Amino acid sequence: MQRCARRRTASGSVIVAVMMVVVVVVVFLPPLPSSSSPSSPSSDSSSSLSSSSSVKSLQDSLQATVPPPAPLPPSLKEISEESCRPRHDLVFLKTHKCASSTTQRIFLRYGKQHGLTQALPSTGNYLGSPRPFKEWMLPRSLRTPNGKYNMMVVHTRLDAESVAKVLRKDASWITIVREPVAQFESLWGYFEMEKFYNMPLEEFADLPYEKVVRWRLAKVYGIHQMFYDLGYGSAEDLTPTDMDRILTKLNSTFDLVMVAERYDESLVLLKDLMCWTADDVAYLSINFRKGKPATNKIAPDTREKLLQLSYPDAKIYEYFLKVFEKKVEAFGRVRMAKELAAVQDANKRLAEKCVVNEDSPLRAEKGMEWVGVVGRVTVRRDVQDCVDVVRTEHDMLNDVRDRQRLWVERGWRGNLSQVVVSPR
Repeated sequence: MQRCARRRTASGSVIVAVMMVVVVVVVFLPPLPSSSSPSSPSSDSSSSLSSSSSVKSLQDSLQATVPPPAPLPPSLKEISEESCRPRHDLVFLKTHKCASSTTQRIFLRYGKQHGLTQALPSTGNYLGSPRPFKEWMLPRSLRTPNGKYNMMVVHTRLDAESVAKVLRKDASWITIVREPVAQFESLWGYFEMEKFYNMPLEEFADLPYEKVVRWRLAKVYGIHQMFYDLGYGSAEDLTPTDMDRILTKLNSTFDLVMVAERYDESLVLLKDLMCWTADDVAYLSINFRKGKPATNKIAPDTREKLLQLSYPDAKIYEYFLKVFEKKVEAFGRVRMAKELAAVQDANKRLAEKCVVNEDSPLRAEKGMEWVGVVGRVTVRRDVQDCVDVVRTEHDMLNDVRDRQRLWVERGWRGNLSQVVVSPR
């Protein structure tokens, strides 16, 4: 009997101990998932301990003692905020004599390296102009399977709705502007327009607007060239309200309007917009005027007359210079200085890799046939990227076009960047 009593006592003690452990475990367990949770089975709410007010108060007190998560270290925070995915889709409205050839070369090189498709004419470097761009201008021999392209960076006259039809919907829209008198004087010298008009620039500036606006070399090159490239014609009946409406529309169309006089800052903003690297936007100047620009030789009264003839371009430049300044302020002056240094270092690395002396046996010659009035940089021919940096626009476009045409002929198979074509 005594052994039985002791056995019952011992058993009772074990049972009590087990029950205490169970109670402790249940009390400190987190509440069961709600029945509304899609990953949890339904449960009987009348038997759930999580409904007990005493248990809930204990859980609340425990949660209150848990410290908040520690903030990320500054370096990790910057990575988290600044990380992004490179963008491959863009349209670049290539305005004449606004450092646009150098900018176009950045896009063509990037597109070639990454196997991106280009909206191109069958020959040459113009899609339209004097006609504004239309979808039918793109040749079948270069067409993508769905009629959409990664990039459009050749000369055209803007028709935004038509351009949007052949680009991906998330494409970035970019163009570039330049101080109007400097831009027109550069255009005048590059195309030798004095021969076309049979008069010096000073005499041209005295002509009435009604005459010069309809008198364009090849029906393309002439007064307020930026306004023309952006798809507009005469400004004879343009009111200040009309001009404001045009500027607002252009500002809503373009994600970035670069400024030629602040080119490296423009590249920093471009790099940020596209999430590219400094090496992606590195450049060597091409298609630049030999010697010093003649703009500073223009008499003040001639300059004023040219500004009046170029009224739309003057308004465009003034407006987008202010927009640009606001973008720089929003970007941050300290950050801009840091990013400028990175772009300039990338330019230096590119020059060290590519540039050679004029008499170097490695100098590239094919594809370097620039017109006589412009200067060029001499690069080595044994590094293709160096050649692509400074080769003429026509030569570079022919290379890109030949690759894309062969890719289309093969039924769009494989990566476009891997297509190899025989040199012309």
